[in-house]
Amino acid sequence: MLVFLKADKHLTLFINAALTSPTIIYGNFTCETWKNLSYGNPSNYQKCLSRGSDGSFWNVEGIRHTAHKNLLNSTSLIIEVGGNRGHDTVKFIELYNPFIISYEPLVPMWKSLTEQFKSNPKVQIYPYGLGNRARTLLIEPHDFGNAGTSIFRKISSTNSSTIQKIELLNIVSIIRDIQRTRTKTGIIDMISINCEGCEFEVIPALILNNMTQYFRIIQFATHSGLLSGSSCIYCQIQQALEITHTTLYHYNMLWEGWLFKAKKNN
Repeated sequence: MLVFLKADKHLTLFINAALTSPTIIYGNFTCETWKNLSYGNPSNYQKCLSRGSDGSFWNVEGIRHTAHKNLLNSTSLIIEVGGNRGHDTVKFIELYNPFIISYEPLVPMWKSLTEQFKSNPKVQIYPYGLGNRARTLLIEPHDFGNAGTSIFRKISSTNSSTIQKIELLNIVSIIRDIQRTRTKTGIIDMISINCEGCEFEVIPALILNNMTQYFRIIQFATHSGLLSGSSCIYCQIQQALEITHTTLYHYNMLWEGWLFKAKKNN
């Protein structure tokens, strides 16, 4: 039984989806699980582990917005995991005018985003994060504008006045609900993930449940160092995505975009 701070239409859909959807496979990637992957390539895996982050991304950081020209348009649907301060949302609107469903678990930031985009009926902002399972967490805002806030960052003090309670929903249940209610064929044009470490939960969850095939574009930021074994998880993600997608752009362990190998239409 899940208990939330308040109910809304989206949570009702989530609960209904949890009751009616196929079984969810729960699990994590660790430094041991790669040995069990049927598609694993030990040589490539070790090469991946030896590489560091590619800082040249910062010279072309706008590529995460512009790499999708001729792939996205005004009918496209983008899922944002981590609304943050709305910078990516603004750029997506300027370039493509798509439909956007954005998840931002910090309630003050969610309120700010809701106000910022209230005049755009194509943008929906929800006050939840996404993870590999639904749960309630305490989290401490970190860095300027909360830019470094992470579910994996330790709380400095349980008495801190800045600590906030956030709600995480299960990524698999949410995506299945969106497929059913917002698409004709189950294909989502893009998922953009920038959530200070939650990528190490949500992408493996999608992989384990065979759901990466339903995204034309998968792009994500990598925040290594927040979670033990993050390099191992990252390299297993790489090997899994190589099966279904090809790279649009790739800056190792910083930002990357992947395009589905077979064209599908909504």
